[in-house]
Amino acid sequence: MTSRGNAAGVRLIASVLLAVLALCGSRASAEMSLTDSLRIASSSFRIHATTEWNDLPNYRHERIVPWKLATAIAGVGVYDLAFYQTLKKPWWSGETSRFHVINDWWGGYALEVDKLGHAFAAQSLTLISAETYRWAGMSRREALFWGGVSSLATMTQIEVLDGFTTAYGFSPADYTANIVGAFWPLAQELWRPLGVVTFKMSYHTARFEQAAAPNVIEDYNRQTYWLAFDVNRMIPEPTRGWWPDWLGVAVGYGVTNAFTYVSHREYNAIRPHRSYLVTRRPAHMMREYYV
Repeated sequence: MTSRGNAAGVRLIASVLLAVLALCGSRASAEMSLTDSLRIASSSFRIHATTEWNDLPNYRHERIVPWKLATAIAGVGVYDLAFYQTLKKPWWSGETSRFHVINDWWGGYALEVDKLGHAFAAQSLTLISAETYRWAGMSRREALFWGGVSSLATMTQIEVLDGFTTAYGFSPADYTANIVGAFWPLAQELWRPLGVVTFKMSYHTARFEQAAAPNVIEDYNRQTYWLAFDVNRMIPEPTRGWWPDWLGVAVGYGVTNAFTYVSHREYNAIRPHRSYLVTRRPAHMMREYYV
């Protein structure tokens, strides 16, 4: 997808919609000068969600309660409708066209960080929906499956509407990321070795005065996506006492100088680039590859 017009109306940053927006792409416009763009800053804070489903308290019985199930389904339907109504005007009110597909598998406007955002948002929606279904009495695996279906239904709605919007288009790459994110928690449940991996997002503050995206979700320069590994669950049991419980290992990915929220502008002096990093903790890093 290309950078989108004014999405300042998207403001449900601490809610389910925030999670979904993380995956949907950059849709903002802002003005900036080249000098300001070079002033990148320091301090950081983290925003993350985990897939540690097995660590959730198992206080629910595994017998479906009809009124609870009806309530859960209605709740999922309400958030989907609210999501659509919130984004209808800023995202899909422009010129429409026949359904069309775009090819943005590699080297797109956000250097694949947007794809990770899609996966992260789909994962977050799955976990939220699954908790609701568990409350209704579903087994853990049933809840994760139907949570994944609910999440993918919401993400499918996004991609189909994009497909009929002239400026965007249906992205197979985005949709693949949606599928992976939506069913990643179920895969972890079905194959327990995957449970040692937690997919997270972190966000670090930076000072692009006048250039900052209007919200966290659309600011790819400050996002990092992590695969965090629980080392104590990976090493032989006799040696676990030697590894501190608080110390983890994570591999991260992010982008720098990708001005995805600036419309129709090109800065020849600053090229987007990838970066990689390796770290002992899933903390702040810049778009680079981190470990």
